[in-house]
Amino acid sequence: MGSIDAPSASNGAEPGQGDVVEAAWQRLLHREDMDSRLVRAAHAEPLLRQLHPSSSHQDLHFSRCTGDWSWDVPFVMHLPRGRYLVVGPSRSQLVGEADTAEEAVALVVGGLPPGCGPAVVGRREELDRLDTVPPDQVLGDDEQRSRASDRTG
Repeated sequence: MGSIDAPSASNGAEPGQGDVVEAAWQRLLHREDMDSRLVRAAHAEPLLRQLHPSSSHQDLHFSRCTGDWSWDVPFVMHLPRGRYLVVGPSRSQLVGEADTAEEAVALVVGGLPPGCGPAVVGRREELDRLDTVPPDQVLGDDEQRSRASDRTG
């Protein structure tokens, strides 16, 4: 599997979700050994751009966490004559074949797990913990501050 090293933040603080994910995308977008059409098509899709990308043997993988792999998102493999095979989450699950990078990306998007959101900074255990919290209990920082403010006055 491709590298999953997380970049360090320039100011010494821990990098946020957007920093880690975008840095991974930028590495892939600039790799000469990658299918640039496929990487650009995936990066152009907002639902995939929020996931942590990786490559292995020029296959394009996506994860819902940044520290290791969630293994619950389809990925793209190459076929002869510039075609693509979308499988996953496991290699034994065929999603479909595509003639273009854009069609392959659409197949991946169609196979995203329910409620698939931005990649979580951390390992799969953190993602699993968040997946067990009811959606109405997962609040963003702004909503948490707003609710706390409502309670205090």
